[in-house]
Amino acid sequence: MRIGLLGAGWFGREAHIRNLLKLDGVEVAAVSSRSEESLAASRELVGDNLETFTDWRDVATLDELDAVIIALTNDEHHAAAMAALQSGKHVMCEKPLGLTVAECDEIIAAADSAGKVLQIGHEMRFQRLYSHMKHMIDRGDIGDLQLMWCREFRGPMRPGWRSSEEKTGGTILEKNVHHIDLFNWMMDRPPVRVSAHGGTNVLTDREILDNAQVIIEYEGGRRATLELCLFAPNGGDCEVGACGDKGRIDTKNQALELVYHGFDVPDRNRMQIADEGDAVNFVDSSGRVDRGIRPELEHFVECAREGRTPINDGESAKLAVAVCLAAQESVKRRESVEMAELLG
Repeated sequence: MRIGLLGAGWFGREAHIRNLLKLDGVEVAAVSSRSEESLAASRELVGDNLETFTDWRDVATLDELDAVIIALTNDEHHAAAMAALQSGKHVMCEKPLGLTVAECDEIIAAADSAGKVLQIGHEMRFQRLYSHMKHMIDRGDIGDLQLMWCREFRGPMRPGWRSSEEKTGGTILEKNVHHIDLFNWMMDRPPVRVSAHGGTNVLTDREILDNAQVIIEYEGGRRATLELCLFAPNGGDCEVGACGDKGRIDTKNQALELVYHGFDVPDRNRMQIADEGDAVNFVDSSGRVDRGIRPELEHFVECAREGRTPINDGESAKLAVAVCLAAQESVKRRESVEMAELLG
């Protein structure tokens, strides 16, 4: 399978190229970047046979490619995905799928029309910590799931385009679409209403929110809460938890820790859910470890070869985008936002 990378910046090279080079039967054939330095670094990784371009459009429409991975800024995802799909390529697009629900719908329709695989970069679904948590919930270990939560107190995101409201679509869409996708996946119920508060209280040199609290109501009375702070650089871990009528699960992302509490018998089971080999442990430029990228890429290649629908497909990604947009709209309007307003 010949794959092209749209956006060979630091993340595109370190997360995608390095992992693609480890996959059997996969060739990284072409990359794009506006930076000559990034193109040179890509050739150093792949070899002199790598085709390099300064315009992503040249890669998206390259006839000899089977698939592309889109690692551009968020505001370019829609145009790049549409161009690649209309050129007959399978597409793995970094999150978020689009900046609006309408953009997501157009991309999904283009993938359906082309008969090509569309997968979105929600790699947390492929981390063993969260796939094990999902398995426990589905198995009934905590009974009837009622509540979920995510609490992340961390330092600022990398400077540059991630500080732009226009390019990111907003903090919650850029940063927390991962966690909201986890909520949607594990709740397995339609979200119906979102209430949120947030502000730019400390990082006032930036356009985007630096803190937020979000409540998502799901069908049947289930709720999920998100608490984010981007001005706490030390001592934090991303904590994701779930509680039902028979038990509770608490996890810590960086510590790879899962703690299960059963209510019938007051046992407490603490587990380390480690990942396998070098499939993960991708350290981003802030020093945080992201897991699940290599298995996510393996899943994309398998789905493209076999014509299967990915577990992180267009419809699930659109739903995560819609919840994020509802949260940001709730912050602006200072009122709850019904999901029907965004999804119809």
